[in-house]
Amino acid sequence: MTGFTQAVLITLLIAGGVGGLLLWWGVRLVRRTVAHGRRRALELRPRFLPPGPRRDAAILRQQLATELRTTRQMFTAGPNSRIFRADPTAVLAEAAEFAAQLDDDLATIEAFPDRAQQRAALATVTPQVVQLIDTIYSARQTMLRTAVMDRDRELNRLSKSVAYEAASLGNYERAGRDLTI
Repeated sequence: MTGFTQAVLITLLIAGGVGGLLLWWGVRLVRRTVAHGRRRALELRPRFLPPGPRRDAAILRQQLATELRTTRQMFTAGPNSRIFRADPTAVLAEAAEFAAQLDDDLATIEAFPDRAQQRAALATVTPQVVQLIDTIYSARQTMLRTAVMDRDRELNRLSKSVAYEAASLGNYERAGRDLTI
């Protein structure tokens, strides 16, 4: 192979890699934008529904999705965090599974054509949705309290260590030149 052919091949490989990277970034941007748009549409949707069980179901779906999204963000931001001895990844997976089941139920209830059926079905599902939202919120609060307690313990250890070093320096200064390190 000539030097020119090698240069052309290297240029093509680099251009292909850069193009692939740009394509990947573009796809991620589109996915994020679509997800944000979908989330925003779901947030606004209940405002345009007439009062009744369909609107109540849409509001519950929105609250459930918001709680789960917030918890997912919190747990992924601190992957080494703890909820006492519980594994945050397992808690999030289990909560997401329940949330998906309840969201499916709420979507089905929204699609019922009869308001009386919607109201009756919503009455049976609402306590479970509220319980899951409360449980997810409690998990986040427990994680925050655990992090505060862990940080407090570490700050106390650091304070004691610095106080010990300061006392050692004081002893060294009082002893004068007799001591050497």
